[in-house]
Amino acid sequence: MKNFCKRILVLSMLAMVTPAFAQQNEDVTYSNGKILLQQQRYEQAMAEFLPLTSQGNTYAPEASYFYALAAFKAKKYKEAQEMLQQLKMQYPGWSQMADATYLLANIHFERGNYDEALTQVQQLNSSEIAKDAAGLERFYLQKINDRATFEKLVQRYPNDAVLGQVFADKLIGGWYRAEDKNTLERLINKHNLDKNKYQNAAARRQQGFDVALLLPFQLSQDFGQNARKNQFVNDLYAGMQLAQDSLEAQGVKLNLYTYDAGADTTIVSRILKLPEVRQMDLVIGPVYKSAARIANRFARTTGIPVINPLSQDLDVAGQNSNVYLFESSIATQARQAATYAYNSFSPKTAVILFENTKDDTTFAYFYKEQFKKLGGKIKTYKKISSSQSSATASTFNKLVLTDVGHMAVFSEKMTAAVNATSKLQASASKLPLITYHNWLDINQITLKQLDNLEVYFISPKFINTANPEIRKFRERYISKYNLTPSVYAYAGFEMLYFYGSLLQQYGPNLAQALLETGIKPGALYPAVGYVNRTNRNELRSDNQFVPITKLENLQLMVVNAVY
Repeated sequence: MKNFCKRILVLSMLAMVTPAFAQQNEDVTYSNGKILLQQQRYEQAMAEFLPLTSQGNTYAPEASYFYALAAFKAKKYKEAQEMLQQLKMQYPGWSQMADATYLLANIHFERGNYDEALTQVQQLNSSEIAKDAAGLERFYLQKINDRATFEKLVQRYPNDAVLGQVFADKLIGGWYRAEDKNTLERLINKHNLDKNKYQNAAARRQQGFDVALLLPFQLSQDFGQNARKNQFVNDLYAGMQLAQDSLEAQGVKLNLYTYDAGADTTIVSRILKLPEVRQMDLVIGPVYKSAARIANRFARTTGIPVINPLSQDLDVAGQNSNVYLFESSIATQARQAATYAYNSFSPKTAVILFENTKDDTTFAYFYKEQFKKLGGKIKTYKKISSSQSSATASTFNKLVLTDVGHMAVFSEKMTAAVNATSKLQASASKLPLITYHNWLDINQITLKQLDNLEVYFISPKFINTANPEIRKFRERYISKYNLTPSVYAYAGFEMLYFYGSLLQQYGPNLAQALLETGIKPGALYPAVGYVNRTNRNELRSDNQFVPITKLENLQLMVVNAVY
């Protein structure tokens, strides 16, 4: 009886302290959740907030919102949406409901639920964050590239000013047709848009876009000498002319203006000061690095995008956000190859050998740094000199390939290629090897040898000859010029077709166009794009897609294709 009374007393005391103790625990849990959210540990934050979201809990509204925010950041859109819908139903009078509505709109936009997103945005028209909501709406609407989808939204929400303006922007940015005249006028009048801007742009669309080509034609030189030295320019231009024809057949008019611009900076400067050039929509060229600074200054002061057609040197673009390389830079090629290797091969260890040249050393450095940044380990990092054949052979023979995930060899020399393949054939035929595309042209190694080994090629200029579009282009090119197309002809076509299509769709705002289109298959190339592949909201100055190829039954296949 005495013990029973003691037990009753203890239970009574526990009953009195439990609510305070529980509240203290909830305070700690809520605080932990916010800290985890700030630390970007989103799933752990969700786990902390979830117990606090039950109806009646002191922290329920705030915890529900923060749970949804953490889920959104973790790209768990379904969980975030369900929690916000519960919040809006259970606590309609919550003081921060506008923030929850904004977040729910953001989630619907991300999921492509445009009707639901616009419904949420319209609830914020009279709130303190109406301006932010309009910015959110504009950001996502600009990313819609399907005209039919947009037209349906305009019909359902005719009074939405942001929707109307973005649709008008889309019309003058490339969607405009003759029958859109009345639609555009109605949008201008209803939403008080700038008549000069929209009507003039629509008229201009019908006249076509002006593109200046500053290329080293060297017309003043002897014809025979010029033909030999500048065949690459002739091929580049020939490809561009075919692209111009293809775009015109699709209703896209490009007016090409050619200027003979070589390495003489005085001549390039004079061309870029011409009033007609300063009215262009796009400038392609000059080619040489000596004129890069002048072209950069021109792009910065005029706002006209400048494309370097052939350089792989990021210094050519500098820090100018309006100058782009059509090619992938050496740094990008190396980083993308290292990323592919890290994601594809195990264990995450590498052996790297590279030739004693500036380009090969640079390539190896960027490859090594990217592989390490991703979490990989470098077991061997060694410079070779293929001119010293005995020393090169000894280096390869002494390689220890135990617990190595792959080998990378950056050298164009036959000696390095032969020694690398011999080493793999003798001791590790299944070990992946990453190297340059031009190993395929080394006669001392057969395609069958490379096919039998696990060799992956970094192929920035890869053209898939089995592609029907490539075959059509080749037939057209031969028919028109009586020559087989070179890599420069393919590049010229892809370049003008790519940028010409962007001009038609988006107008001269090239940065926004590149950001919105991302990385996508090209007309002839496997893919083209300028967004950072790990951060799609970040724009880069050079082409970010680098084809990685491999022989399969003696046919080269792109192993990192974009669809």
